[in-house]
Amino acid sequence: GEVAICTNRFELYTEYGLRMKARSKALQTFVIQLAGSGSYLATEEAEARGGYSAIVNSCQVGPLGGGVLVDETVKTINAMWDEHR
Repeated sequence: GEVAICTNRFELYTEYGLRMKARSKALQTFVIQLAGSGSYLATEEAEARGGYSAIVNSCQVGPLGGGVLVDETVKTINAMWDEHR
C-alpha cells in the first residue's frame, strides 16, 4: 500500500519525525522510536537552549547525527517507493 513504517533507537524530538514524514514519498509514514536501546536525540535549537534531554549526558548522538538519521531514513523509504512504481 501507501504506508511506510520506519524505526529508530532514539527518543526523537518531534521535528525529526516531521522532517521524515514531510520528505517521504509514502502517503502515510509512521515513525516508531525507542526501538532498541537509545537516548534522546535533540535538535540544534533544543541543544542551544539546554535542558535535561538536550545535554551531552542525555544524548549519545547530536543534532548533526539527527540530520543523518532523517536523510538516511527518507532515502531508504523513497528507494522502496521508486522500486514499486
